[in-house]
Amino acid sequence: MLFKVLYFIYILLLLRLEAQFCDREEYRKIVTYRARKLMKRYNTKLYVHGEPQPGFLAANHTSYLDPIVVLSLKAGGAVAKREVKDYLLFGPIAEKIGTLWVKRENRKSRKGVIALLNKWDAANNPLWIFPEGTTSSFGELDPFKMGVFKAAENTGHMIQPLVFCYDNPQVDWGSNGTEKDLFRSILDFYKNQVKTNAYCFWMEPMKVGPGEAQKKADELHRKMLIYIRRFEKPRDE
Repeated sequence: MLFKVLYFIYILLLLRLEAQFCDREEYRKIVTYRARKLMKRYNTKLYVHGEPQPGFLAANHTSYLDPIVVLSLKAGGAVAKREVKDYLLFGPIAEKIGTLWVKRENRKSRKGVIALLNKWDAANNPLWIFPEGTTSSFGELDPFKMGVFKAAENTGHMIQPLVFCYDNPQVDWGSNGTEKDLFRSILDFYKNQVKTNAYCFWMEPMKVGPGEAQKKADELHRKMLIYIRRFEKPRDE
């Protein structure tokens, strides 16, 4: 366990150092390369179907592994909670990738992020968004918030959905019945020697026409939930 934890810290330190010497585009490629190395180190196999198209990148959110999975598939910034910005190593790395920070409890902050999304060039500047706004339980999918759908409606950019499913419930952020913080989750991951496969499906890009934000959000939620309930099951089932 100790060696694996030290390796993870080593990767973070490398990324923190490299952030000072690369432009954003080059740095995103480095992050993707190192995310794939971590996946191999974790013995987490990625099974990927389809290819991403330009647009807002929208994915479901279950686990502390999610950011590593999505970055190993497609480099891009993200919308994330403001608390992460203060994390010793995670914050500077996320900042360099191109993260938009939001204080969930602050309405003004949420409106500011929405305003940025409404001006975002998603076709040329990839941005990951988890529409649930938080993590869902293993095998489930919480209701979507409207930010990315409104942004797609206002900008005309497509939404490129990704749905991914694990086959080990231990990757669930709150699998012990309580919400865990990031560092506790990482330690539990190593302590329990969690192994999982990740089945990743690039879905058809979605166009959101005028007044269609809610309709498209509901439609995508239904489609993603079909995948999750079909594939997100323990290995022994």
